[in-house]
Amino acid sequence: MFQQCDDLPGVSAGITDCNSNGSGRSGRLRSSAAAGESRNLLHRLTLLFSALLCLSLLAATPPALAHVRIGSVSHAVATAKGDTLTYYMNLPPVVLKLLHENIGDASNDLTDYFGTELRVSTWDSSCPLRHMTSSPPMSSGNRIFALQFQCPRPISDLTIRSILFLDLDGGHTQFTRLVSPVDPRKVLHEAVLSESNSVFHVADVKTGGSVSFERALAFLKLGVMHLLTGYDHILFLLTVVVGISFMESLKAVTSFTLAHSLTMALAFLGAISLSSSIVEPLIAATIIYVAFENVTNVNIRRRWMWTFFFGLIHGLGFVDALKKITVSQHELILSLVSFNLGIELGQLIILSAAVLALRYVKRYPWYSAFNRSFSAGVGVLGFVWLGQRLLVA
Repeated sequence: MFQQCDDLPGVSAGITDCNSNGSGRSGRLRSSAAAGESRNLLHRLTLLFSALLCLSLLAATPPALAHVRIGSVSHAVATAKGDTLTYYMNLPPVVLKLLHENIGDASNDLTDYFGTELRVSTWDSSCPLRHMTSSPPMSSGNRIFALQFQCPRPISDLTIRSILFLDLDGGHTQFTRLVSPVDPRKVLHEAVLSESNSVFHVADVKTGGSVSFERALAFLKLGVMHLLTGYDHILFLLTVVVGISFMESLKAVTSFTLAHSLTMALAFLGAISLSSSIVEPLIAATIIYVAFENVTNVNIRRRWMWTFFFGLIHGLGFVDALKKITVSQHELILSLVSFNLGIELGQLIILSAAVLALRYVKRYPWYSAFNRSFSAGVGVLGFVWLGQRLLVA
């Protein structure tokens, strides 16, 4: 039994101390309760944040397309002679099907569509589409469309603005080249046109530029955009680094980079091949596994080993997008290296922001709850993507 203050010797002298001790104990209890409530509130907030983040990504990402941002692909060759620009498009069956279903096959409908979605100008003067012809289907099913644009003056400075097929397929990419009208094998300039890069500008159509530099820059940009719009890759990288130290993150990301660079090179050169219907579900599975590790704290110290293995899988996903737009074998190395550098630059952007943010939040006691909540949310999202991709496959 605890003694009351009145039962203690010298109560009149010690009453102040007794009351003070009681107040101290009750104050500490109140502080402890308040701290517990704060921790519970922060835990609930981190759970809510993680859930909202994952739901937002799920809503913004079409089924099975969280990774592959390059959809249909077409190729174009342009020649400028006098006041006429001729734009030859080589359209594969998948694009022809989109045209047939959405625009129709009538020559007038196609001419109106091409003239609206593809704009040509020289010295800020518009060059309207005057004539269109098309070839019969080739053995591959492809068809060639020739578009003639008439300019008000001889073409020197040239700007091509293309949103062709983007209303039919938001991931469409067109590999475009300006060639000499005398020798079509002589490439003067080239560009990769897509939703994020719809303008092809040439200061002087009579002189060639550094085609290799232009190609390298185009594939570098393509690699950056492919990584930054690949939500599954971004979440994989964030889940890899959120639960480990800076040095462990450095080891894990380095092993991931080496691995996906290796499989990109081998797959691009034709040494290995795996269908995207297999690769895409496997990418979702890698996200689930890393999220599970974070929640359960299993094998985190050996994460660099797993990320190397998972990088081999992700590399196959990267190269699947790149192979669609490569024109010829002699361009393989430059295209591959530039695209891979773009992937690494995109990775660097994401990870730099993530490391800075994690360095800040790791100071707080709720970081562990945030790590588990975020990882659990990402794991759920990974399961959804896995189900979607298995159904599509």
